[in-house]
Amino acid sequence: MHVQPSRVTAMQENYDSLGLSAEDINLIRQYNLTHVLDKIQDQQKLLEEHEQQLEEALSRLENDLEAAREAQMSLLPKELIGVPQIEFKAKFYPSQFVSGDIYNVFRLDENHIGLYHIDISGHGVPAALFSVSLSQMLNTTISRKNLLKVPVTEPPYYKINPPDKVIGILNEDQSFERYGIYFTMVYMIIDIKANTLSYTRAGHNPPLIIRNNGDIETHAAGGFPVGWNFPREDPVVNVQIEPGDRIFLYSDGITEAINEKSELFSEKRLTKFLQETRQLELDVSLDNLIINLQEYTGQKHFDDDVSIVGLSWLK
Repeated sequence: MHVQPSRVTAMQENYDSLGLSAEDINLIRQYNLTHVLDKIQDQQKLLEEHEQQLEEALSRLENDLEAAREAQMSLLPKELIGVPQIEFKAKFYPSQFVSGDIYNVFRLDENHIGLYHIDISGHGVPAALFSVSLSQMLNTTISRKNLLKVPVTEPPYYKINPPDKVIGILNEDQSFERYGIYFTMVYMIIDIKANTLSYTRAGHNPPLIIRNNGDIETHAAGGFPVGWNFPREDPVVNVQIEPGDRIFLYSDGITEAINEKSELFSEKRLTKFLQETRQLELDVSLDNLIINLQEYTGQKHFDDDVSIVGLSWLK
């Protein structure tokens, strides 16, 4: 059976999206299989429509995640207002749009500053949603159910809970275990009048103290992460601070970042870098750290959430 070239050309144009040659078209028509091509073409159009719908849904999802990122960023403090003797700076780089890392610094009263740094297990949207819920729990409103400040009957009519008490109360919340969530944390109280600080560490990296003369100080004392069903013993570390000293709290996204040889950035490398840049402005030192970390890993975006908080006692 011979098919006229004009008809083959017309059919070829009709099935152009299938990429068939004139020979293919001629053979298919000889065996009366054009209905198969019609079905294939219909399926292809359907797939193209589904692909377009998926692209639109992905675009909406990315917009929503970007909005969530901005919302989470808005919860993080930019500076410590009204405490001229202490400079506060922080860097925050989610591995995805949003992060399981969270931190805050705030006034507890005229003489005391509260500070926490938290790293929630996992990352992405589930960890970020939980971090927002956790930040709402750690507020300074005075109430009997509050973690940080509770009412008392004598002036000043409130009591600031010590760091170990705050972490102990958090650990009693059964929702963590129920949802399979745990987190590491440092909660610190700074006495700006006495230049002292006290903190409790729950499975988190120990705060790194760099003295004005370059000496390094860390304290290994600490308990389990919050959410593990183990008996707790959370020691409180007390430290005297002098002008020129710096303190850093950071997530393991920094120390556990790896290079192309699968070597960890490590706590030792972090400590050395911050020690060597202690004469720089605090913000510059942290910016340089992130650049150094990117160069070490060979990538701009990190595989885990990265955050670091720095406090500098001004000379």
